[in-house]
Amino acid sequence: MDHRNPRANHLVRIEPTFDDERSARGNLYVLIELIGGSSVSSFAVREMQSIIEMTYYSASGPVSTVLKRAINSAHESLRDLNRRSPDIDLEAGMICAAIVQGHLVIAAAGPPMALIATEQRLDQFPLDADRYTEPLGRESQPNIHVYRHKLEQNDVLFLGESEWFLQSDVRTIGGAIVSTSAANMQDMVAHLRDQGENIPLLGLLLVYSEQTGAGPDDEANSRLPTAVGAAPPVRGVPDGAGRRSIIPFRSRRGAGTDDLPSAPTMQHQLAVPFRPFVKLRGPWYRRALSYLGKPGRWMSGLFRDLLPEDQEKQAEAPQAEVSQDEAELSHSAAPGPEPQPGPPTSPAQDPQAGERLQLPALPGYAPPEPTKGNRRRLFLSIAVLIPLLTSAVVGAAFLREGTINQEEGIQLVRLADSRLLEVQQAMEIDDSATARASLSEAQRYLDEAVLLVGVTEQIQEMSQVIATQLQDLLQVRALYSLDIPLLEYSSEASPQRVVVSDQDIYVLDSSRQLVEHYRTNSDRTLLDENSGAVLREGDIVSGVSVGRIVDIAWQPRILGFAEKASLLVLDRNNNVFRYNRFDGATHLQLAGQSTLGSIGQLAIYNGRLYLADERENQIFRYTPAGLDYDEAPVSWFDEQVQGDLSGLVAMGIDGDIWLLTEDGTVLRYRQGEQLPFSLERIPGLGGLLVDLVLDESADGTLYVADATEERILVFDKEGRYIEQFVDAEDMALAGLRGLYLDELTGMLYILTSSALYAHPLPR
Repeated sequence: MDHRNPRANHLVRIEPTFDDERSARGNLYVLIELIGGSSVSSFAVREMQSIIEMTYYSASGPVSTVLKRAINSAHESLRDLNRRSPDIDLEAGMICAAIVQGHLVIAAAGPPMALIATEQRLDQFPLDADRYTEPLGRESQPNIHVYRHKLEQNDVLFLGESEWFLQSDVRTIGGAIVSTSAANMQDMVAHLRDQGENIPLLGLLLVYSEQTGAGPDDEANSRLPTAVGAAPPVRGVPDGAGRRSIIPFRSRRGAGTDDLPSAPTMQHQLAVPFRPFVKLRGPWYRRALSYLGKPGRWMSGLFRDLLPEDQEKQAEAPQAEVSQDEAELSHSAAPGPEPQPGPPTSPAQDPQAGERLQLPALPGYAPPEPTKGNRRRLFLSIAVLIPLLTSAVVGAAFLREGTINQEEGIQLVRLADSRLLEVQQAMEIDDSATARASLSEAQRYLDEAVLLVGVTEQIQEMSQVIATQLQDLLQVRALYSLDIPLLEYSSEASPQRVVVSDQDIYVLDSSRQLVEHYRTNSDRTLLDENSGAVLREGDIVSGVSVGRIVDIAWQPRILGFAEKASLLVLDRNNNVFRYNRFDGATHLQLAGQSTLGSIGQLAIYNGRLYLADERENQIFRYTPAGLDYDEAPVSWFDEQVQGDLSGLVAMGIDGDIWLLTEDGTVLRYRQGEQLPFSLERIPGLGGLLVDLVLDESADGTLYVADATEERILVFDKEGRYIEQFVDAEDMALAGLRGLYLDELTGMLYILTSSALYAHPLPR
């Protein structure tokens, strides 16, 4: 997916460097698949990502447990957001992958999936159907699955949203993952992008490579404390033969660096102290947290002068006893079995023995005498006061935070009210564009206020006013003839493109890789004939094998060149095939076909064939000549134009060429040069736009399929918004995939992931 796509920020990767204290927990990759649309969707994703990152790099415990805790915390955040504003109703799926010192741990909840390829096998995770149940954000707890794997050199990890399986199949994607290496990664990324048929899909591809060395300071910089005054846990880790060995941990004061386990060995077991997250301001709060985080230093400094007898004892104590106390502290901070003493080594047997620091033998450990008298009572009082003082500081912090949130929420509501006044002024002068923009901004202010103060009566009333006025300004029109589809598809199919000529309908199924033909009655309301597949991937046509099919277009009858109207079919090998009911399928010869790069779209206009080359960033135009297109193509873009056809979703021609890109941008070109053009911004625009069609008249309209909001947007050819079509039936436009406009009959054909509808254009 292009990084400019609004959904690209749903994937985040965190790869700490060696000088980052978080490196002890390794790398973290988080993919969030959001279900549902809302103006606070971006905020919800950022909030969940922040919670996942903070929990993973701060909470203690095994990696799998921490990942589960992080996902549950993100679930609670999204659930609370839905509770505060029931109109939002967002759900999410999430997959988190942690790579810690050669170990891969994945935790997932909801639809996202992972593929892990090794030299011996390919694993799919999660594998069972339970992954489609209990997404994040509902009242019930999500069902979290965990996967563990010891990584080897050149193992491949792929994370992807569920749409990958709808656009392709496990065998195709898995074959690409198994064939991936560090050398061909870029080619495999391009191949995977092709599986989406120009629909932007979110995914992450990783090839594991073991690090061959570390810097001199890596060991020192990579260790993290587990808690205040506590030693890192000592765990068994697999050795080279698969056995588990116990690695003792020694204090820095009591042993040299040669006796310590390496930082990479301990990385995946270390934990870091959890710090409560409270969004407050002011230096006093940071100082309070620093005191709470270091109670030993704080209390020792606070009561140092209250115990003069201790000062006298410390002044009289010999230096040897101080060293003994330090040694006892270091031993108490290192639980676990002591290393077994080995036979003494001579300098000749161990060349480094002479360079090591020889420490004197330490006396045996003797516990100190219990504290008595006033000193005992003093420490008991301190133990009681610490929780009280902590509660007071935290309580004051929360009160201050609540007051700040209340004030900010009130200010946001006032800003929303001022935007509503601007709407009234714009309506008086018939400035619909300004009125729509002001309403959108007012709703954004209210959404931010809900996050701070919840849904109040005033916010609810203002939201209803905004929704009513937007409904009028957006000219929302319901399509009432979507109750009975022309045809329905099973879950195995993935219809992608539809082309219609009179009563003939052709549908490209990108999952099954075939083109099917149907014929309707004269009213276009019922199917009279289902001819099945007319062309499949792998068919041999005129001695040419059909590759992966990527696009279809209709070629009308061209006098002296094509006596019969035909369907044109494009495959990924830059082959164009022609099909009609009389001649069947034939291969269309193209001059200079070997010089083409990667053709992803084709179109016909005035008998000319237009091919969009994504690799060359050029549109090649063929003019009918001879029996086929025997003349070399013309580069349609001017040499001065720097076109970017990567991620092209749809192409339309009416004399000008219109391009829809995967980031939702519509570009307009005339005579090889780009024209200034942009769609008017309306509420909700910016989701996943999957197709566009246009009528060929100069003052015609442009229809854009918005899959995120499940609607069809209508603009004029200057980019001004006109109206939008929604379904009167529940979820009829869910999974919107493609459009086709039959100008002769005024019929709009609507293709979804599960059905094909024919609806007269509303007048």
